[in-house]
Amino acid sequence: MNQEKDPRTGAAVPEEEIPEEKAAGTQQAEAENQQESPAETDTLDAGQNPEPEEKKEDSQKTEKEKKGGNKPKKDHSEFFKSSKFRHGSISTAFTAGFIVVVVLVNLLVGIVGERFPSVNLDLTKTGSNSLSSEGMKVVDKVSLATTITVCATKQQVEGDQIYADQGLKYSQVGSLLAKMAERNPKIQVQYIDLDKNPTFAAEYQSDSLTAGDVVVKTDKRHRVLTYSDLFNIQYSQDYSSSQVYSNVEGALVSALNAVTSEKLPTVAFDTGHAEQQDMTGYQKLLNNNSFETKSFNLLTDAIPDNTQMIVLGLPTRDYTDAEIKKLSDFLGSKTLAGDRSLMVTFSPSQASMPKLATFMEEWGIQVPQAVVVESDQSKFISNNPSDILSDIQSNLQIKKTSDGSAPDYGYFVTPQASPIKLLFETKGDKHTYSLAKSSDSCYLVDNSTKSTDNLPKQASNTAALSQETVKNGDKDYNANVIAIGSSLLFTDGVINSSAFGNGTYMVDLAKYATGTADSSSEVQLSTQPLNATDITMTSQVSTFLGLGVFILLIPLIVAVLGILVYNKRRHL
Repeated sequence: MNQEKDPRTGAAVPEEEIPEEKAAGTQQAEAENQQESPAETDTLDAGQNPEPEEKKEDSQKTEKEKKGGNKPKKDHSEFFKSSKFRHGSISTAFTAGFIVVVVLVNLLVGIVGERFPSVNLDLTKTGSNSLSSEGMKVVDKVSLATTITVCATKQQVEGDQIYADQGLKYSQVGSLLAKMAERNPKIQVQYIDLDKNPTFAAEYQSDSLTAGDVVVKTDKRHRVLTYSDLFNIQYSQDYSSSQVYSNVEGALVSALNAVTSEKLPTVAFDTGHAEQQDMTGYQKLLNNNSFETKSFNLLTDAIPDNTQMIVLGLPTRDYTDAEIKKLSDFLGSKTLAGDRSLMVTFSPSQASMPKLATFMEEWGIQVPQAVVVESDQSKFISNNPSDILSDIQSNLQIKKTSDGSAPDYGYFVTPQASPIKLLFETKGDKHTYSLAKSSDSCYLVDNSTKSTDNLPKQASNTAALSQETVKNGDKDYNANVIAIGSSLLFTDGVINSSAFGNGTYMVDLAKYATGTADSSSEVQLSTQPLNATDITMTSQVSTFLGLGVFILLIPLIVAVLGILVYNKRRHL
């Protein structure tokens, strides 16, 4: 029996003196020796030198690994140093980092675009989502706290959900308002859903607010812009097609100018002679174009301050001598620093008013009691020969375009118009001009007409103006008397219809009559087509780009690149 020897003396140590740990180790070694294979035992019996204990253990581990025994622990540091890990992890990290960067950039752009709308690119052909230089000037000079309220939700506006069936781009309204508010902190923009906030509409009962209306308000006054103020829809003659034009910037800038101006030209409407024509639509149109409108009684009230035009809307009672003098004094005032005008509307069924007629004749204007009827079916509307289309005359150019020519107002309809006769061209300081005229295929019908078969056809004036120069110190101003033969052209369905040019023309006429066409209250901004074509191409080119490039070529290129990257990574 083998005994443990003392390393110092070489003497044998009794078993009971062997430490328990060494004894346990000896017993484990004996157990391992008993598990040795017979071949190994035979080899030892042959007198060969036994292998060192460490080599035995290594060989035993190797044999166990070959036989599928317990596997040795892997060296993870080698895996992290491998090209597979390095290339794979870098690619994964790069991809994840790229996605994170894209998301962050997208969020950042969204936040910056919301906070600073001017950084958003305007991709429209006409630049309709950007403020013009003239618009910026008006926005910059706003010094009063101004609130602009859009009667819709912001989502509805940005998604073009307001009047979408008519092709209106209300997102342009939101875009321009955001840029105005960014440019001038005095301007605040808010969105209100009228269905959820009916109390807001109650504050503007006379304006009859509807979805899509824009309310521009200061402590001085407010203006309401409807969709017809913001957009203009022009139809073809047979109504088979239409073109939508944007007047968003012009309407918004004019409203801003109107609510912030210290003084606006005032148009006063007489209400003391049982006027039959409703002028509400015309008043609203003037209010939205830098005018102040007021109502008064010519008999009992003084003419309102700052009045530059008085309107008599189809009166049915004659005027007194005192009223006629009040009108004459207004037109000939030496203290009024500006142009001044009197506008009178007529109708074939209007009652006789001798004193008013005499006053008009002094200015060279006479209005017979008759109606202008059109014989050419292409020159009247609504299947009514008395709802005629008149031609705007250019002998008195009330407005000039940038190239000096007269603007094209399109269809100017004058329903049931009385003919206007000019008694002279020039008399003293007075000069008369035709503003609108019927075609030469028209004829006149009065109460004495029994048959229209043989009536002579002739052109008749449907609107006219008489002008006189008035001196105020060393300055000359114009005094105008305007006769409109058709009172019905002022009805809201006509003057505010985008199908006709009545509204545009009557605003321009009012600006000419008050001498404000070139003043600071006038904002000249041209309308822009909404559906202007950015790119024109043939159907063959369109098919090639759509099918060949986007459906076939681009996916093929992506697939080839994917295969190449996959093969390259397989051999890393």
